[in-house]
Parts: sequence; C-alpha cells; structure tokens
Amino acid sequence: MIRTPDRLFLPLTVALLTLMAGLQLSSILEESQTFDEAVHLTAGYHYWQTGSFQMNHEHPPLQKLLSAAPLLIWRPELPSDPNLVNDQFNLAKAFLYGGRISADTMLLAGRLPTIALTILLGLALAWWTRRYFGPLAALVAVALFALDPNLIAHGRYITTDLIATLFYFLACAVWTVHLLNPSLRNAFAAGIVLGLALASKYSLIVLLVLLPGLSILRWLQAGRAFPWKRYWLTLGVTVLAAFVTLGAVYGPETIRAARRQNPHIARVKIGPFHYPRHSFFTGLDAVLTHSKDGHPAYLLGEISDKGWWHYFPVAFAVKSTTALLLALLLLLWLAARAFPWALYSPRKIPFPWLVLVIPPVVFFAVSMTSRINIGIRHLLPVYPFLYALAGAAIGHGFSATVRRAAVIALLSLQAVEAAKIHPNYLTFFNLVAGGPQAGPRYLLDSNIDWGQDLKRLKSFMDHEKLTSVCLEYFGYADPAYYGIRQEYLPKSWDREEMERLDCIGAISVTLLHDLYIPKGSYEWLRRRRPFGTIGNSIYLFDLRKPRTSLPGP
Repeated sequence: MIRTPDRLFLPLTVALLTLMAGLQLSSILEESQTFDEAVHLTAGYHYWQTGSFQMNHEHPPLQKLLSAAPLLIWRPELPSDPNLVNDQFNLAKAFLYGGRISADTMLLAGRLPTIALTILLGLALAWWTRRYFGPLAALVAVALFALDPNLIAHGRYITTDLIATLFYFLACAVWTVHLLNPSLRNAFAAGIVLGLALASKYSLIVLLVLLPGLSILRWLQAGRAFPWKRYWLTLGVTVLAAFVTLGAVYGPETIRAARRQNPHIARVKIGPFHYPRHSFFTGLDAVLTHSKDGHPAYLLGEISDKGWWHYFPVAFAVKSTTALLLALLLLLWLAARAFPWALYSPRKIPFPWLVLVIPPVVFFAVSMTSRINIGIRHLLPVYPFLYALAGAAIGHGFSATVRRAAVIALLSLQAVEAAKIHPNYLTFFNLVAGGPQAGPRYLLDSNIDWGQDLKRLKSFMDHEKLTSVCLEYFGYADPAYYGIRQEYLPKSWDREEMERLDCIGAISVTLLHDLYIPKGSYEWLRRRRPFGTIGNSIYLFDLRKPRTSLPGP
C-alpha cells in the first residue's frame, strides 16, 4: 500500500505547486499578449482610476481588478484620444504599447496575480481532497493538476478563465463543508466565495441552481436527520454574504446605482424581469445577447457562427491529457462495478463522491448549450473535480499493487506530455489526438493560436537574419513594438501581389484556415507545405523567388 505520511503532505504539495508556478513563469516570459489580455488589463486599470465599470462590462471585474492592481505602483497614463473611447481594443493597444512603462513589464505584472490564483486553486484542491479522501488522493490530484498543460497555459493569462475555475471549485467545496457541518461560519464563508464567483465570470451563475440542488441531494440522503431549521437560517447568511461581496467588488458603481434607483430611471430588462442599471446586469445582458447571436468558431474543418452541441466533447477529447482520459476509463470501470450496489443503496454513497461528479457534469452539460465555441478554456472548471475524482478513485478503489502501478503510470504520462509541450502550453493536444501538429484538424482560436508568439517570431527573424516577413497575424499585440517589419501577405484573389511575392510568409494558423476572415482568403497558401512553425501557432512558408547564380568570368 502507498502511504503518505502527514508530515510529507504539505512539503510535497508546496513543491508540486512551486514547480507549476516555475513552469508558468519561465514560459510566459517568452510570449506576447494573447488576444484579450490588453483589454482586460486596461479595463481593470480604468476601473481603479475612474470607479466606472462600463468598459469591457461583458466580463465581471474581479480578475481585471486583481491583474491591474500592480499597475497602481507606476500609475501609467490612460490614452486621452477621444476617438478611442468607444474602441476598447485600440484603446488597450495604445495603453499597453504607447506609454512610458514597457508592455512586457505591464503584462508580467498583470499575469502574476493569475499565477497566484492558480496556486491558490491547487491549495484548495489539496485541502478539500485531503479532508474527504485522504493525503494520497490529494497528492495524486495535485500532481495531475500541476502538470496539466491546459491549466499551466490559462493559469498565466490576464483572462477570466482561471479565476472562474478557482471559484467554481471553491464554491462547491465550501458549500459541501457547510452541508456536512452546518454553521454560521461555514455559511458565511460559502456566501463570500459565491459572491466572488459571481464577480468572476457570468457562466458561474449556474451556481445559483447547482448549490441548492446539492442541498436537496444532501437532504434526500440524510432524510429526517437533515437539520432544516439550521439550514434555512444559515442559507440567509449565505445569500446576504454573497450579494454584499458582489456589490463590494463593484464598489463605487454599486453605491451610485443605489442612490439613483427610482421609477423614472431606466432599468435593464433580462427576459421577463427588470433589474437595476448596474454594470453586473448590463454585462449579463450583453453576454446573453452574444450567446444568442453566436460567435464564429471552427471545429473539424468547418466554420459556423452558431456553434455545435458536440464542440466541447470534441475539445475535451483532444485537449485533455492522455493520463486524465485513462483515469476516466478507470473511473467508468469502477462505476460499472459499483452500479448495482449504488442503484439499490443510493443513500450509502458518501456525499463528497457525489460532489466530485455532479458539478463537472452540470457545467459540461450547460457548456454544450452555448453558441460561443472558442476554446477548451471555457471548460476549465470541470478539471479540478476530475483530478480530485481520479485521486480519490486510485486511493480507494484498487488493491495496493494496482494502486502503485496506476499512480506511477498516470503521473509519468502526465509529466511526459507536459515536458513535450514546454514552453508552448497553449497549443497542447494529447498523444491520442496526434499532438500539437495535428491540432488544426480539430480546433483553432484560443486552443492553439491566440496571438502569443510574436516575440518568438522576432527571435526566429534575428536568428535567420531576416529584415522583414510577409505577415498575417491573429492578435492585438503590436508587431512593430517588437521590431518586426511586416509586408503584405496577399489573399487568394490578389493575383498581382502574388506574382511580386519574394519573402518568408508567416501566418497565424487561425487565419490560415480562414476563421474570422472571408472564406478562401488563404486557400492558395493551404495548398503549400510549411517549412516550420513558430510556437506551433504561426506557420512559415518560403515564398522567395528562385535565385539564379551569375555566370562566371
């Protein structure tokens, strides 16, 4: 039997999460900004400076406030050009690349809080899994978590995906603690976490249904022993703490909204209901409209702006690590063995096991209804539960010999895949799918190409002594800022420009496959064979004219 002494649990957990942070930090220094990062950073700094949350209100402000907080040390100036007021992407570009503080300094400062939140998520995973399943299960879960390329990748960026993952898991974890040990203190803690979750990402509104659902499930299990009187009292504390926390995150906006509420002030209509004109509700309305209208997306060679119900199942299958997929197969085998017993004795299933299954299933199912199909990052909240489930199953479902072999095999496989993709974590595709080289067969956009490789392109140009490239770039980083001199890369219908081509072509793979641009734009280039890639996201083509040697004397 594999034993994990308590005295080793904390040092090993800290070591694993320190390794994860080191991998994140060392790799992020090589990357330019991803598509949305400048907007999130600028919006957060704008919130701190003005107290208004209208910029980029389609995302709640918590991550942006945290990422922009380090900028208060330098107090950079916001662009004053009035033409940029209603153009958040160009406003952000001017703020990041046109000020007195270097763009790389501001990006690193804004990314560090996300890395800290990733470590906090790892600690929460260790705490909760150890509490209910023991130290071995917790260490296996943390090790798999710390070496997951998707979590390493998105746990470095100034986006809302990692913070949503943190608070979705933490809200369910703390609520479980409360349901098993009802108290005012636990209810208050659950309310604070729920409020922070609602201030992190709008998709976490599903918690408002999920947490009461877990309560009903716990009641069905406990029967008459469920402490209803104490539960209703503490539920009020939870709801109050959640809304106070949410309002506090919006700060000045909440105060202004409270002062101006009267029947003559316009309100936000969402469905059949009217809500106060507050950035939380105007942002929610924008997200619902966006989801209804759809978003251009790519799946298995097809492009659609209405999405596919099977987008996230495919993304999960090709982007999840091979170790996790194998662990899920083991879990299915265990579930099949236990099914008859569970069917006839559902009350005997320990409640924490149900918490590891129901929240990821609910989140996955809700995600499949979305028309915004732009990346595995929107599915990140399921992963902490699955890693905890894998650790719990290994720790409780096998003999000592099988347990030892499973731990060694899964952790070794996870480590190998993490090592093979370093430092290009964003472009990870598992071994079964064919690795990152096969990625464009399945997915594009933030799954593989999010504008992150301009700095690496510049390093390639310096190494090859190229003065310019014909560039088509997907992103909002500024090529000129990094010293990249770019020439036009013609579309399929620009025949005259093609005849004059004499350069190395560099194109983001998202645009190579015509996502977000007119169909057929680069069909001519797709018929050619690239001679290499930059970070797996920028494809290189030799478009130089043949050179003829001069005749000798």
